[in-house]
Amino acid sequence: MTKKYFGQLNYTLGNEDTSVDLEIIKKLDSKNVFSIAGCGSRALPLLEQCESLVLNDVGPYQLALSRLRASLYKNSDLDFQDFLLFFDYAPYHAQDNSRRRKEIFYQLELEESDKEFFYGVFSEIKWQSLLYYGRWERTFQTLSKALRVILKKDHDRIFDFHDLDEQREFFYDKFSNLNWKALLFLLGNKSVFNALLYKGDFIVKNYPESHFDYYKKSFENLFTHSLARESFFAHLCFYGKITHSDGNPIEAWESNYLKVKERIQSSESCYEMVQGNMVELLNSPLYENQFDYLSLSDVPSYFSGKVEKEFLQDMAPSVRKGGVICMRHYLRKPDCDRSGFEEITSEFSDLCLTEKVGVYRFEILRKL
Repeated sequence: MTKKYFGQLNYTLGNEDTSVDLEIIKKLDSKNVFSIAGCGSRALPLLEQCESLVLNDVGPYQLALSRLRASLYKNSDLDFQDFLLFFDYAPYHAQDNSRRRKEIFYQLELEESDKEFFYGVFSEIKWQSLLYYGRWERTFQTLSKALRVILKKDHDRIFDFHDLDEQREFFYDKFSNLNWKALLFLLGNKSVFNALLYKGDFIVKNYPESHFDYYKKSFENLFTHSLARESFFAHLCFYGKITHSDGNPIEAWESNYLKVKERIQSSESCYEMVQGNMVELLNSPLYENQFDYLSLSDVPSYFSGKVEKEFLQDMAPSVRKGGVICMRHYLRKPDCDRSGFEEITSEFSDLCLTEKVGVYRFEILRKL
């Protein structure tokens, strides 16, 4: 049964850099936020700034993992170090934390169904961390093994740099060689990702460049605008896991953790988790004129047909005048009706370039 559940966990670490959304929210002073939940790590950190947060996902197990994360914030007996240890974030990544993780789990207040589910999962993996058990994370663990074979010795030298100019020089002079291009060919191979991750549900690409060129540009942007050592995605690609604290994502930053914990403990009503179809939810009277910021992840890149054409207009009733929608395009820019919205991506272009995953193209819209 547990193996079946693991098949339903698409993300356990998360595949987006939420610090970008947080900085946008701070600049806009957004208070009422809607966010795709993912596994909780892409949404809960936004409580550092916003006053209310609705987390939505179509997958019940993704929301269960979000509730597990929330329960760690809720528990006043647990601190930041416990949070890091529970997920095996650096500096706890190189030790066996199974005994302490089990102790922490029994301290958490969880719904009975969540408790039963996660007890089964942890028992199956002998109380190891869940952080890399999602389908997405396991895909990149597999690819990291190929990377080490292809790039051979000194494959991770790009992680040695603490100065971005020096890293850029290394990337252009030493790193962009034939071996790196061979790896990009692997990453840009549709059949590889289809077999490892998408299981036949691969995005229909409409960006003009080839898959190879798309990933080439993505990694070039990543390695020339951010330190590799600070990108959890780069860690996952090269090592299969985060190997030091510089690479921890925002939920594993103490400053963010403390503010989110304070917000949740002062008011549990500051967030709501809702399972269901995103478009239908945002078209319902329940959320009419509620949100001033909506983080849609890359969900619209998977839309097609009538849903793709009309989703933005269907969601519009839930967006306040002047409210902002942030989409991350992955290989596909949705072909939709954007009337009633203006694009403001250029206002955040420098910020978007610092995003620590790099494979997304941002589109940020403001409701007129």
